[in-house]
Amino acid sequence: MSKPALPRIYNRAGQRVNVQDKTWYAVQESGEAEERVIEVFVYGEIGTWGITANQFVQDLRAMDDGVSPVIAAFNSIGGDLFDGLAMHNALSRLGERCTGRVDALAASAASVAV
Repeated sequence: MSKPALPRIYNRAGQRVNVQDKTWYAVQESGEAEERVIEVFVYGEIGTWGITANQFVQDLRAMDDGVSPVIAAFNSIGGDLFDGLAMHNALSRLGERCTGRVDALAASAASVAV
């Protein structure tokens, strides 16, 4: 029986995300060929008012190569529970490659997604 995976906690500030179109949602990749890291930033409401699960999953699939670690960073007051559940399930399917991070607030549906 394998040992349960321990959560990874990052106690450092990352690089600044360049937001050009004044949006609160961004997906970016960083690093060179050796260690590519995919970061997903959900800053704002979840659901029809902000980012839907459909948009989130499409963007994640477009960036994911199947081997790179994924960091999902949240700063959200929440929103639609079912979109939050769908986001959570998409991130859970990544397994140990995925790390959830709360940058400031993960309330309501955002707490489910993390």
